[in-house]
Amino acid sequence: MILKKKITYFDVFGELVFNRVMILIFRKYIVRILLYISFAVLAAAGFWLFLSEGRFTGTWSGEQIWWTLYSTETGPGLLKALSLCGQLFFAFVMGMIISRQIKRNPSAELSFFYLFLFSFSLQLFRLPYLAEGAGYLTATGGYISRIIYFSRILGLGSLFAASLFSSGLQIQKFGMVFLLVLLTSFTLASILPLNISSVSGSLLNRVAREEYLALFCTAMEVLTVLTYIATARNQGRAEYYRLAFLNLLIIAGYEFLFFLYVPLMIPGFICLVPGTVIYIRTSRKLFLWS
Repeated sequence: MILKKKITYFDVFGELVFNRVMILIFRKYIVRILLYISFAVLAAAGFWLFLSEGRFTGTWSGEQIWWTLYSTETGPGLLKALSLCGQLFFAFVMGMIISRQIKRNPSAELSFFYLFLFSFSLQLFRLPYLAEGAGYLTATGGYISRIIYFSRILGLGSLFAASLFSSGLQIQKFGMVFLLVLLTSFTLASILPLNISSVSGSLLNRVAREEYLALFCTAMEVLTVLTYIATARNQGRAEYYRLAFLNLLIIAGYEFLFFLYVPLMIPGFICLVPGTVIYIRTSRKLFLWS
């Protein structure tokens, strides 16, 4: 005998109130707090660059091109520092632009895309590995790497969540999806098995059996693009094909930049910045004013 829980009016009303409160809190408080954090992170990075006076070390073991692909060459620390600072500047400027749109209208798609942009701000924690005498950071037990992987899963999960809402998921589910993305990111980052004895050129500790994490991240990226394509086919609107292509550009730029492999840094920004700007403009017209 299968027991079914009877859904009452109070259950539906409670869920509705919870999600409306979450949307209100996100628009009025969380967005503003995250924007302040992004600015503080950018200022801290600039101050760190000023104090370092261009002195960077290359104590890492090999360059990480993409997940399990490695190179024995060592990239210059200065370029890695500039790439990280560029990502912090990108996160603040794009976040400031999109936060204004979120305050005007509660768009779940733009809200989750804002979380993706904010995830770049957490790259600040990689900068200390470039400082002279950074060997002491191995004593952190991999906490820095866990923060970075948390930001990565949070960013990709937010992109996927944005695609789900664009496909027709009701905004009343915003609170539930928001908490699910946060909990999933925190849980996976906490249980990752890390090799804390060495740091790769990506300024991260290596993950044991990292092909599984690579498969998980790649699956979210592919599903994000496919969701927009499916939405375009179901709704018959060409704008969603454009969003699928723009997300492909954004994801490509994100992948190029994440591992700090010097030859891929410029292509990464070339894909990421235009893709983000056009995505914001297209989403604003589609989700706020359609």
